Amino acid sequence: MIREPLKLQLRFLKLTMAIFASVLLSLTWKLWTPQTLFPQVPLFSWVSGLPTNTDWLSFACMGLSLISLLVLSAASLLKKNSEGECCPWFQKLCGCLFLLAFLCEVLFDQHRLQPWAYQFALGLLILTVLKPQRAIPLFRLFVISIYFYSALSKCDASFVQTLGRQLAEGLFSAVGISTAYWSKQTLSWIAASFPIGEFLIACGLLFRRTRQYALWAAVGMHLTLMLAIGPLGLNHYKGVLIWNIYFILQDVFLFHSRFQLQKPADPVDIPADDREALPAYSGLERVVQILVWFVLLAPLLEPTGYFDHWPSWGLYASHHDRVVLLIDEEAKWELPPDLQPFIDAPQPLSSWCRMRVERWSLADLGAPLYPQARFQLGVAIAVGKAVEQHQTQDESLPRIRLLYESAADRWTGKRKIREYNGLSQIEPLTQEFLLNAFPRPFTME
Repeated sequence: MIREPLKLQLRFLKLTMAIFASVLLSLTWKLWTPQTLFPQVPLFSWVSGLPTNTDWLSFACMGLSLISLLVLSAASLLKKNSEGECCPWFQKLCGCLFLLAFLCEVLFDQHRLQPWAYQFALGLLILTVLKPQRAIPLFRLFVISIYFYSALSKCDASFVQTLGRQLAEGLFSAVGISTAYWSKQTLSWIAASFPIGEFLIACGLLFRRTRQYALWAAVGMHLTLMLAIGPLGLNHYKGVLIWNIYFILQDVFLFHSRFQLQKPADPVDIPADDREALPAYSGLERVVQILVWFVLLAPLLEPTGYFDHWPSWGLYASHHDRVVLLIDEEAKWELPPDLQPFIDAPQPLSSWCRMRVERWSLADLGAPLYPQARFQLGVAIAVGKAVEQHQTQDESLPRIRLLYESAADRWTGKRKIREYNGLSQIEPLTQEFLLNAFPRPFTME
C-alpha cells in the first residue's frame, strides 16, 4: 500500500528519537533539576520569584513523555503496516507535553536551551501531532534547515580562523596525521570546506534525484565529525558523539530510498481509502504548522541579534558575542576547591585569572555552556556576587573583571572589546538585552 512506507518511517523515527532523547536527558539530568552547582539565568526576571520545585515537575513530565512514546512506538513497530498506531491520541498528548515541559524548563534556566533538546521537542511534536503524509515532508524540511543554517553560521572568518582549524587538527590527529608543521593558511582552507560540504548536503537532500548521494555524504560528514571531536581527536564531551549517532540513524530513516514513496502507474492500483483526500487540518495541526514554519524562518534573524545562536543552528560557529570572566588572584583562592581547576593562572605582570566557565558547565552539568553573551553575563554576575560575599580587602578594589567581546566581523573575524571592573559596572549591562540576564541567587559553598 502507498502509505505503508510512511507508517514504517514514522515509527522508526519516533522510536529512534525517543531513545536518544532519553539517553541525553539522563546524561544531563543535573541541568534539568533545581541544582546549585552552576548559576541559573531565567528567561524572564519575574521567574526568579517562582519556586524551583517546578523544575522537578517539568523534568518528570519530559521523562514520562519519552518513556511512553518509546513504549508506544516500539509496540506500533511490531504491528503490521496496515494497522494503525498504538494509542495515537496519547502519543499526541505526549508530544505536546514534552514540548510544554521543555519550554517550562527553559523559562527557569536559559542554559537548558540545548540544541538537541530543542530539536527533539519540535521533532516529536511534528511526528506525533501531524498525520504521516504531512509529518514526514515537514520533518524532512526541518532537518534540511538544520544543515543549511549550520553551514550558514560557519561562513565567516571567525570559524575559519578558530573552531574550523581546531576541527581540522582534531580530524587529522584522529587518523594519525600531525598538523604541527602545517601552515595556518592550509588549515584555513580545509576549515572553509566544512560549510561548503554542509551546503551541498542541504541542497542535495532537498531534491529526490540527488537525495541518496546527499544522504551518504551526510553520513560521512557525521562520521568525520565524530572522528574530529572523539577521544582520538579533540575529545569533546560524549553527548555530542551520541547526538551525531542519532543524526546518522535519523537521516537513513528519513531520506533512504527504502522509505521513498513510488507513485503507482495507474490510479486504480491505489486503494480506495488512499485515493480520498486528507482530512482538513485540525486546530492543533494548524498551530503546529505555524510553529514549525516560525522555527524554519526565525534563524534568519540571528545576525540581527533578535534570535539566539543555538536555536538558529549555529553549531560549532564562533562569531557570536561572548563574555570573558576574570577573577583577582587573591579572590581565586577563596573559591571552593572544586572550582580551582577551572581558573587559569594569571598572565605575566597581571593579577587577573581567567575563569573557564565553559569547562565548569561541562564538568558539573555534563552540558556545554549556552553561547549567548546574555547568559554568560548572568553567570559572571552570580560568580561576582558569591566572590564579594567573602571580601575582606578594600571594597573599592574590584575582585572581578569582565571583558565583553562583540560579535566577530564576518570578513575579518575582529571583535570590539569592552572592559568592566566590579559589579557596579557589570550589573548595568543587563539592561542592554531584551531578555533577562540576571541570575538566580547563587552561593558557592
